[in-house]
Amino acid sequence: MGLEFHVLGPLRARRDGHEIDLGRPQQRAVLAALLLAPGQLVPTERLVEGLWGEDDARWPKDPAGQIGTHAHRLRRALDAPGLLVATAGGYRLEVERAAVDLFRYDAWVDEAVTLRCGEPLRARELLAGALALWEGRALDGVPGGFAERARERLAAGHHAAVKVLHDLDLALGWHAEALPALDALAAAHPRDEEVQRLHLLALHRCGRTAEALAAFEALRERLDRELGLEPAPAVAELHARIRRGDAALAAPAAPVPPCRPARPCQLPPDIPDLVGRAAQVREAERILRAAGASPVLGLSGPTGSGTSALAVHLAHTVQDAFPDGQLYAAGETAEPGAVLAAFLRALGERPVEGAGVDELGARYRAALAGRRVLVVLDGVTDPAPLLPAVAGCAAVVAGAEPGALPADAARLTVGPLEPQDAYELLARVVGAERIRREPGPAAEVAELCGYLPVLLRSVAARLAARPRWSVADMVRWLAERGA
Repeated sequence: MGLEFHVLGPLRARRDGHEIDLGRPQQRAVLAALLLAPGQLVPTERLVEGLWGEDDARWPKDPAGQIGTHAHRLRRALDAPGLLVATAGGYRLEVERAAVDLFRYDAWVDEAVTLRCGEPLRARELLAGALALWEGRALDGVPGGFAERARERLAAGHHAAVKVLHDLDLALGWHAEALPALDALAAAHPRDEEVQRLHLLALHRCGRTAEALAAFEALRERLDRELGLEPAPAVAELHARIRRGDAALAAPAAPVPPCRPARPCQLPPDIPDLVGRAAQVREAERILRAAGASPVLGLSGPTGSGTSALAVHLAHTVQDAFPDGQLYAAGETAEPGAVLAAFLRALGERPVEGAGVDELGARYRAALAGRRVLVVLDGVTDPAPLLPAVAGCAAVVAGAEPGALPADAARLTVGPLEPQDAYELLARVVGAERIRREPGPAAEVAELCGYLPVLLRSVAARLAARPRWSVADMVRWLAERGA
C-alpha cells in the first residue's frame, strides 16, 4: 500500500493504512503546498508567502529557516528517504500523483466528462466514485493564504462535478433518488440557474409539477429583485415545457444504454465567476437554439474583453441543445486540415491519410449529418473550413476577423464591463468584504484595468494572493508600472 495522502478533507497521510502524525499546522501547510505540485520544485519564496502572506513585515525573523525546519520535521514524520528533496531555491516532494487523492479524483472526473455523452451510466459510476473521495472541506484546518485559495478552487470544482452527477441521474431516469439532494442543493445555491433547472425537472418527474412551477416563479422573482434579470433561456424553456405537459420530458423507463461512443465532449471547463454578460448570453442562446438552422455566432472585442471565456461559457450554457457532442479548437496556428482530421477522429471517423482540406471537410460534414453538434473555435485564423454548415449544428467563433465569417453569421460585440460589474468581479475573486472596505480604491483598480475582465481577473488574483495588501496598495503598484 505504501504512502497515501489525502487533501480532499482534513490533510492526512497514511503508511500501509496507519495514520502519520504530521505535526503542527504550519508544518502541514508546507506539506499541502508540496502535495498540490507533486514532483515539482516549489520555491521557498512561494512557501513563505503561502504561509505568512506577501507583507514581509509580518514574516518571522528567519522565514526560510522556519520552512527548512518544517521540511526537516516532515521528513522525520514521513520516514521515507528521498521523498522530500531540498534543492537550490526550494523543495520537491517525490511522490506519485496516484498517491494523492486529489489526482485520482481529477482523473476520474476527466474520464467521466469524456464518457458523459456516449456512456452515461459508466460516467455516473466514475463521478460518484470521484466524489466519494471527499471527506469534508478540502485541506480543512490547514492555515495560510495558499491553502485558502486551493480550498476555494477545489470547492468550485466539486460543485461543478455535483451538478454533472445529478444531470446524469436525470438522464438515467433516477430522478426520485436525486431529488432529496437536489432539494438541498437548490436551497443552498438559489442563484445557480443550472441547479434550479435540474431541481425543476426532478420535481416534475416525481409528480410534483405544481411545486416545480412555483419554484420557477420564486426563481424569477428572486433574479428580478436581486439582479434585475430574467431566468436563463434554458430554465425558461423547461418551465414552458412543464406547463404545457410536454411528454418528451418524461424520464426514461430504464437506465440509458450506452450510446454511440463518438459523442465528443471537448469543451474546456466553464469559468466560475463570469459577470456582466447576461444580455449577450441571452441573445446568444436565442441564436444558437434556433431550431432547424445552422447558426454561426461570432464574438469580437478588444484584447482583454474576455471573448474566449464567453465562448466557452455559452457552449456550456447551451450544451443540452447539442446532445451529440461539442467540438473545440483554439489558437491562431490551428491548421484547418489537422483540426478537421482531429474532429473526424472525435466523431468516430478515420480520416484518409494525406487527404486535402476539401476532402476532409466533405467527410466532416457527412459525419455531422443527422446530429446536433456544437463547434467552438477560439482565435482560429481560418475558421471557414471548420464550420459545420449542417442543419441542427451550430458554431461559436471567438476572435475571428469579420471577413472570415459567413455573411449571414450573427455577431456580438464584447466590450469592457460596466463599473458595477467590474466591482462585482473584483469582489468575487478578492472577497466581498475586502473590496467593500475600500470602494474608492476598488473603483480606481477597475478604471486602471480599463474595465476589461481579463486584466481585472489577473489583478484580482494577484491581490487575492496578497492578503496583507490593501486595495490601495494595488492601486499604487499598478500606477508604478504605468497601468
